[in-house]
Amino acid sequence: MRRTLLLGAALALGALASAQGSDSCATAQVIGGTGLFAFDNSAATLDGVPDPLCYSFGNSDVQDDVWFAWTAAASGVITVDCCGLTTVDTKCAVLDGSCAGPVLDCNDDSCGLQSSLSFAATAGNTYLLRIGTFAVGGGGTGSLRIDDGSPAQYAANGHYYQLVDAPGLDWDSARLAAEAMSYMGLQGHLATINDAGEDTFISQLGGVHKRWVGGFQNTASPSFAEPAGGWEWVTGEPMSYLNWNAGCPEPNNSCGCAQALPEDHMELIVNVCGVAYGWNDALTSVGTSSGYVVEYEAGSGIYYCFGDGTATACPCGNPGGSGEGCANSSGAGAKLTIAGSVSASADDLVMNGAQLLPGQPGLLFSGLNAVNGGNGVVFGDGLRCAGGTVLRLGVRVPNAGGTATWGPGLGAIGGWGSGDTRRFQVWYRDPGGSPCGSNFNLSHGVELVFGP
Repeated sequence: MRRTLLLGAALALGALASAQGSDSCATAQVIGGTGLFAFDNSAATLDGVPDPLCYSFGNSDVQDDVWFAWTAAASGVITVDCCGLTTVDTKCAVLDGSCAGPVLDCNDDSCGLQSSLSFAATAGNTYLLRIGTFAVGGGGTGSLRIDDGSPAQYAANGHYYQLVDAPGLDWDSARLAAEAMSYMGLQGHLATINDAGEDTFISQLGGVHKRWVGGFQNTASPSFAEPAGGWEWVTGEPMSYLNWNAGCPEPNNSCGCAQALPEDHMELIVNVCGVAYGWNDALTSVGTSSGYVVEYEAGSGIYYCFGDGTATACPCGNPGGSGEGCANSSGAGAKLTIAGSVSASADDLVMNGAQLLPGQPGLLFSGLNAVNGGNGVVFGDGLRCAGGTVLRLGVRVPNAGGTATWGPGLGAIGGWGSGDTRRFQVWYRDPGGSPCGSNFNLSHGVELVFGP
């Protein structure tokens, strides 16, 4: 994958700063959006009643519980888990808006001693998340992850990553399936992992155990030798960063000896051989695969200033989903992605707006600065992310699907050259049901460094 200028990976951890959970359901801590949220139930007391869905090992209660109130921005299947995010022996439940229930799902041990649960959410509804333990006095600290299944963006490189459930799928089929997928005009491929930050981000997506990624052992390579020689990424990138599970250790071609079916494809594994997370070499046809990880490369842009809680808070409690601007009247936030190149001489850059409002004009503009250190400031129903000398690059009216396109030829309007940095954003009208009443909103920001 292409490396990019770091704007600050810490943006992705913004939700962790304040969330801890309330000891009482009646005063459940309000949270929103997706991502990671810290909890601390080290001093929590029992607040809630037993439920049959929570029955596990003779116990139907959730001990040492803390509570969160989470409102769905859009309808869909939501996953809540603590996998790889705590050492607490968690037991968790989700209730449908009332402390009296009903309980929609409850789980004790899904990934080792940690929990994972899923439920069908309806846009606008509030759900109570009960995070506790199996046994009294077993509390501590950690994080819970809320995931809506959509691709998640890693701020350090602007790429999106998505977990796909496909139990039993072989590696070759997973590779073809990933390459046939696209997201906001970006083609997918099995994920490649080039540094520790990217590796950590993927590991924290949740449920990554036994999922294929894009590493394989090239038996035709001059460096091929079992078990560790000839490993490559599907994209042709050098495999300079490695994180093989050191507890077994991996790669080991199963037993380090010749086999009729050698282990020559890479999967991620969790809580194996005493190691929390790492890579494993596996048979391409292994039937225990849970699916695969897709990566969508977003060119050489830095995507920043999201309205999903990782930057400045949206103005009226209207966060968008992961990687979006602040929510508009549709319940979603606008997105801005790039296509073409960042060659100033080619001037073939294309910018694509998505999740805008059909029939309502949107203005693409550029600025010299990333406002407020890239976190943005409140402006209308959204965040102003691009500032300094501002240039208008054109107005478009989105189609019925809420998409609009600007370019190529944007450089002729904006006047940038090789070595110049510009930040881009879309301002758009929202006159019907504007969440904060300003009748306009903005996408997140995109930062580009132009080449020759």
